Amino acid sequence: MRGGVFRLSSMASSSPRLLAVLLAWLCVAAAAEAADTLRQGKSLSAADTLVSSPDGVFEVGFFPPDLKQPSRLYLGVWYRGITPRTVVWVANRAAPATSAAPSLALTDAGELQVLDGATAANGTAAPPPLWSSNVSRAAPRGGYYSAVIMDSGSLQVRSDDGVLWDSFWHPTDTILSGMQIAVRSPGPPGRGTAERMLFTSWASETDPAPGRYALGLDPSGSGQAYIWRDGNDIYWRSGQWTGVNFIGIPWRPLYLSGYTYSNDRDLGPHYTYTATNSSLQRFVVLPNGTDICYMVKNSSQQWETVWFQPSNECEYYAACGPNAQCTAGQDGKAKCTCLKGFQPKSWGQWTAGNWSEGCTRNPPLGCQVNQSGDGFLPIGNIKWPDLSYWMSTVADEPGCKNACLNNCSCGAYVHTTTTGCLVWGNELIDMHELSTGAYTLNLKLPASELPREHLAVWKIATIISAVVIFILVACLVLWWKRGKNIKVHRSWRSRHSSTWSQQNSAMLDISQSIRFDDEVEDGKSHELKVYSLDRIKAATCNFSDSNKLGEGGFGPVYMGTLPGGEEVAVKRLCRNSGQGLEEFKNEVILIAKLQHRNLVRLLGCCIQRDEKILVYEYMPNKSLDAFLFNPEKQGLLDWSKRFDIIEGIARGLLYLHRDSRLRVVHRDLKASNILLDADMNPKISDFGMARMFGGDQNQFNTNRVVGTFGYMSPEYAMEGIFSVKSDVYSFGVLILEIITGKRAVSFHYHQDSLNIAGYAWRQWNEDRATELIDPLIRTSCSVRQVLRCVHIALLCVQDHADERPDIPTVIKMLSNDSMSLPNPRPPTLMLRGREIESSRSSEKDQSHSIGTVSMTQLHGR
Repeated sequence: MRGGVFRLSSMASSSPRLLAVLLAWLCVAAAAEAADTLRQGKSLSAADTLVSSPDGVFEVGFFPPDLKQPSRLYLGVWYRGITPRTVVWVANRAAPATSAAPSLALTDAGELQVLDGATAANGTAAPPPLWSSNVSRAAPRGGYYSAVIMDSGSLQVRSDDGVLWDSFWHPTDTILSGMQIAVRSPGPPGRGTAERMLFTSWASETDPAPGRYALGLDPSGSGQAYIWRDGNDIYWRSGQWTGVNFIGIPWRPLYLSGYTYSNDRDLGPHYTYTATNSSLQRFVVLPNGTDICYMVKNSSQQWETVWFQPSNECEYYAACGPNAQCTAGQDGKAKCTCLKGFQPKSWGQWTAGNWSEGCTRNPPLGCQVNQSGDGFLPIGNIKWPDLSYWMSTVADEPGCKNACLNNCSCGAYVHTTTTGCLVWGNELIDMHELSTGAYTLNLKLPASELPREHLAVWKIATIISAVVIFILVACLVLWWKRGKNIKVHRSWRSRHSSTWSQQNSAMLDISQSIRFDDEVEDGKSHELKVYSLDRIKAATCNFSDSNKLGEGGFGPVYMGTLPGGEEVAVKRLCRNSGQGLEEFKNEVILIAKLQHRNLVRLLGCCIQRDEKILVYEYMPNKSLDAFLFNPEKQGLLDWSKRFDIIEGIARGLLYLHRDSRLRVVHRDLKASNILLDADMNPKISDFGMARMFGGDQNQFNTNRVVGTFGYMSPEYAMEGIFSVKSDVYSFGVLILEIITGKRAVSFHYHQDSLNIAGYAWRQWNEDRATELIDPLIRTSCSVRQVLRCVHIALLCVQDHADERPDIPTVIKMLSNDSMSLPNPRPPTLMLRGREIESSRSSEKDQSHSIGTVSMTQLHGR
């Protein structure tokens, strides 16, 4: 130490300026260290605060919750920079400081204490602290304690040995990201606490004292969350955890907000809340007993309500008593009905609107094993009752059913892959009807209360008869239409038979063929059929409108029948089309060489006079948009089929981008260019705009932008730069269309004029991604799988091409549910416009007009 003083003195004598700079640096460092840290033996006065680092999200200090009583001060943690002050944790909530000089002290033993500022006088002892952390231990050898406020909102007492005490282990009324919800409070590793972990409301909005309501986990270990009133009176129940959400909150998948369930030896069953993005979000138990979720609204930086429970009278615990079902009206009022096989326990009380006594069985169960005739009645969209028992020895649904059937004390059962076998006794309490969610309870009933078998058989027979009649009628209609087409075809041929007889018979057959080297089969030579124009006319009844399937940028497409009976799709290039010989040759060369189960197969072509025609395999189900955006056919695409279509398109792109010898960029991937075969397998079509890449090429720049707005990537639409990542962007838009059942362009007239990518990102960012799901599939789909696809789509439509995943990575994300996904960046470029065919512009024109472009900045939460 002396040597140090000597060197410092020598430095001062030789360089006063250097000494001044050193002292100033030490002062700044000390101040910076003090910004978020309270050292051992030091104290924090009422005028000072600690600010978390590095982002300064939270602040610790003394505050008056009631401005009418400014002398009543509490030590708390609050969000910094948000008005009005939002407090998330309070230390001395039961004992406010009333002196003018309260302080927070950190003792040499590592104990935090809130002092009221009074000092000992005339030999009397100092008053006890208003609050203390009640955790003290001698500091490690050569070490010291410090209190630090973290950017997570956690106030911690630390030493070199780790964390001694954490405010997250002793919450007040607020759940923050990083907190655990357990039966007993967490503690240092290996030194847990026996204290029960509860989130207790304030007494009022201006009084942090412990209130009447507390949220916590079921002490019996069921994993359910309860809100208790006045200690032991159950006020609200979450229902059982399904791995995605609680049964009582089916419309709110809590895993979207970062909730995960665990069960370990140290804590037992517990949930961990980890925010999935940068949003300021919190869950609070209000003084009136409501559990509410708040989120900061980006536009106003104000808190907005995301959801809350209970939200109607049916969500109050046992609102209808035992063995009754509660249904909430539009006004939130409860309406109670006895379950089937039950009747009110007290008719007088029940008819008077007092449902607390509930219902009782009438008639009773048979309760004779294998002889009673008892069975089960499924009740759908119901919150499962309280007091369930988990049967760990039962592995499947039949075993669970038999276990309940052979147990006289069992009144209902449920079996799912996530919950296993749950059974209930004869007292079923706290059940209410859910507006959404496919949650079914199997209620045990005597044989006399079950639907009669002959009625069930009659219903099945009626359904089968209706289906058979429908199929017969459909077959008759198809037979009639086909006969009509054949009649038209024969009539046309008879009118032109004299002309055909004078022509060379070879003109009705293949006039020539094009040889090419197949890249897929290492240069093996193949031939592409070239049909005569007369043969194409005969197949399509001279391009009859009755055979017309549709029309795109290339030209009209017709259904045709070759002499052997093979049905084909004939694409005819319009003479006034902006796409000409170059696109035609491009598509012929590309499709002939590329063969994959998810690409449309080219059978031949026709090049005669001014006609340029392509002959494809016929797709009986036409294109994806014919199903996806048609209200009459949307219901035929359930989520399973939609997911198969997404995977099929991805496999087709994988072949184009990687598995073919030359990488191919499609450049016009959209729903109308995805055709569906008889088994609804997707096939990518229309390669008129496609480009090939060499092995060492990554991107092209073109002065000729072609494609469809809504599907075009920003770099391609604005700068003419395209690559395989341009197809990835279009694929992301296509995924969002498949999930929503809405066209990408339909969002251009949505509020804020967001395109489908911007709208989807905002819904996902605000935890409302479930609202994106097509209502026709919402109740039957796997919500987790759909939302994962939304997440993948948002990664695909990011503004910068290098931030988008490539197709091999996308396929891994789709097939591997356990693969973690990065958070997508918010889109900043929002395009509005119509489908364009910019190829009409001159090749020499170095500039091109894209349409209306707006820049919208979306801020992350």
